[in-house]
This record gives sequence, C-alpha cells and structure tokens, in this order.
Amino acid sequence: MKKPAITGVSGGGLARMLSAQGFSTELKEYNAFTLAEVLITIGIVGVVAALSLPIVINNAQDKVLETEYAKSKTVLANGYKKMMADSQVYEVQDLPMFNSCQDLACITNEHKKVFNVNMDTTLGLKPETMPEEYIIQGKEDKSQFKWEDVPYMFSTTDGMTYGILVGDNANSFEIVADINGSKNPNTVRKDLYKFRYYGSGILSDITSDLEYISTCSVDDPAGCKTAEECNSLRGQADSQGRCPNSVYWNGNSCSVYNPASVYCR
Repeated sequence: MKKPAITGVSGGGLARMLSAQGFSTELKEYNAFTLAEVLITIGIVGVVAALSLPIVINNAQDKVLETEYAKSKTVLANGYKKMMADSQVYEVQDLPMFNSCQDLACITNEHKKVFNVNMDTTLGLKPETMPEEYIIQGKEDKSQFKWEDVPYMFSTTDGMTYGILVGDNANSFEIVADINGSKNPNTVRKDLYKFRYYGSGILSDITSDLEYISTCSVDDPAGCKTAEECNSLRGQADSQGRCPNSVYWNGNSCSVYNPASVYCR
C-alpha cells in the first residue's frame, strides 16, 4: 500500500500523524563509551600487560632451562658411557683420558669421539669467553666457581659449555655445565650445574658445591683471599680448639700447618 506523503506539519502534528499511520514515535537511547573511558580502559590493560609480561617471559625461560638441564644430564651420561664402552673399561679410573693421555690434545680426541664438540681448550675456548660470576639464588654472595680454575673446557653444537675438574679421588671426576653458554641468567641451578661421574658410570648432581661459600678460618683456609686474611689466622682456633703451628700465604692461597701441634690458650 502506498504510504501517504508527509507535508508541512507543525506543533506536534507530525508525531500525531506518524502515530496514526502506525509509526512508532518512541525514541530509543543508546549507551556508548566516552573517549575518556576508552582511554582509561586502554591504559589499565596496558599496565596489567606490562606487569604480567615479565612474569610470563621468566616462566617461559625457566621451562626452556629445565629442558636444557635434563638434556645436559642425558648428553653427559650417554657420552661418558660410550667412552667407557669404546675403551672397553668398566671403571671411570680406567678411562684413557686418565691413564694414557699425556696432553690436552689427547683428551680432546677422546671427547670428540663421543660428544659433538665444536670448540674446546685446544681450539681457543677460554675462560674469558664465559661469565665471570654466577648468582646464587637467595644469597648476596656470588658462587666461588671460576672458569679459570677449569683445566679443560669444551662446548657442543647445541650451545652448552662443559668444564672437567679432576680431584684427588681417582675413581671419579666432576663436570661443570653452563647449559646455555655465556647467555643470561648466569645463575646457579638455572643455567649452571655441577655433576660427578664415578664408579662404573654413574652421574650424580652435586650442584650444591657451587652454592657453598667458604669463609676464611683455620678449618677452611681456602676461604682466605688475601695475605692479610691468611695471616689473621695466627692464634685463631679451629673447631676443636687447636691453633695452627704455622700459617703461610703463597701469593694465591692460604695454607695452615699442623693445627694439632698447639692448643690455643
């Protein structure tokens, strides 16, 4: 049906006419955000994102490092087991790198047989390329571990760096592992770990060694870092009340001799 034309209507006549023709005259209200409200909302979202993003990133990084830690254990355990199998030995102390090797080149060859070595001490891998210090979680002191104390280092194609430490115990040796090389966070139990390989081929985690902070004392003279600290031990008692017969600083470390020879008074 053809709609009637609307012509010059005034004084409310238009509303009455629209109503009479079946048109609704009710005005609907639409709510909308003001520009200020929109900007405030965007600001709040931005603040929340800025606060939560570092947490998300740190959690993701921790997960990656946990995976790398597990991988490093597998790589070391399998690598040295293969080294023992290839050498046909059943105890760690019988490995060629402890018995027949006379130089680092020989040790390099032994490791290249079982690890994906892309750089090592003989090829120019130096302590200076690694972090100078590592954080200990929950402590102000830094770890006393130093790469300069490691006689043999090697890195693998996956970016991990290992250091071999040989102690007085002939049937074991220790491995320090930085599971992401020189990258951050350079923190013990995050990207720095320590293992002991011993006996018939057992790998154990001894990372707690890296968290130990030695103090300058008669019981632990290794904690003395200067000649003054070393000499201060003269006349001090050990844990059993004994005084050292003599104290000596050799320019790098402190030594205590015959602590049982005299008792402090």
